[in-house]
Amino acid sequence: MGLFVTVSAFRVGDAAKVRDTAMGFFAARSWPAELIAPDEPAADEDVLIYAPVSGWTVIVWPGYFTELAAVEFMSRELNALASTVRIHDGDYWSHTLLRDGDTLDRFATMPGYFTDEPGEIERLRSKYAGKPAVVAQTTGSPVSDVAPYLVQADPDDEDESGQGKAFADDEFDLDDPWVFVDFWRRLGPRYPDDISKHQARIRPAADWVKNLSGGDAEL
Repeated sequence: MGLFVTVSAFRVGDAAKVRDTAMGFFAARSWPAELIAPDEPAADEDVLIYAPVSGWTVIVWPGYFTELAAVEFMSRELNALASTVRIHDGDYWSHTLLRDGDTLDRFATMPGYFTDEPGEIERLRSKYAGKPAVVAQTTGSPVSDVAPYLVQADPDDEDESGQGKAFADDEFDLDDPWVFVDFWRRLGPRYPDDISKHQARIRPAADWVKNLSGGDAEL
């Protein structure tokens, strides 16, 4: 089984506020959820909230969760900028940038992953091309720090030599979906060094991942 990761960062320096807003998302959907003590055994469907770093608070969702509906709700309620990332089956990563609940930019490395139809592939490549200038201006980062990461894989390229790194001091190559960690570092958010060191944990009622997914789920 491949790797599935779903993680979001909100430019909010108050983890309790982010936690309470996440709880508000479940309440708005009439879905029971409770706060779990950090030292209690974890469950696969727990939502993990981390202490703010550099003014950003990170949430790690269950890997299979389509998080956009939750992030739209939280970004709107928090009046905040949000950056959310998914790794699908260890093959590709996608990114959405939102502010106050509105989507500003979309990117995916393999937007045609689920189709073989040329016209649909072209439509998705355009939709998920990413706009480095928008991401840079919105986050206050240089375009030169953003553009090297927003590179889609070439479906016709059979060269297996790899894309290399965006920057020499990056940890991951561009063809490794975990490169989003380096991308985030340029924007401000930090993926947790130790995933077990969360500050708060939410446990919704069973089957929430399936029932509360939503938003733009093409990828």
